[in-house]
Amino acid sequence: MNTIRRFAIGALGAAAATLLAPVAASAETPFAQASAKIEANGSVAHSKHVDDVWHPSRGLYCVIVSHLVDLDDDVAVHVTPIGRYDHPRSLSVERGARACVRRDLHRGAAGRTFAVHSQAGSLWAAETAFYLTVS
Repeated sequence: MNTIRRFAIGALGAAAATLLAPVAASAETPFAQASAKIEANGSVAHSKHVDDVWHPSRGLYCVIVSHLVDLDDDVAVHVTPIGRYDHPRSLSVERGARACVRRDLHRGAAGRTFAVHSQAGSLWAAETAFYLTVS
């Protein structure tokens, strides 16, 4: 009888842990126009309608979205940090940033370029992995 109770309690505990555990986020966003999971070193783990990503300096990531993304109307651009860090991270997004201008880019790419700025606390630029979504 005690064995059955222990088994039942263990099974209930495992089921509760499964239900209460947070679900891992994914860059697969079916309703977003563009999305990407970008690692702290600037590499792209997963992407949808993202043409290029580069990491020109500490705390700065540049992302060019595809011409298929409609940026003429109102769009929501969202970045979410990924991972655990010693200090809190804050991310901000800037469209058409001068920091992401490259000579080899076509003029039309500037309007499709987003700069993601990452800071630790409010003091210094920091490397941060993140999800970017354009809806």
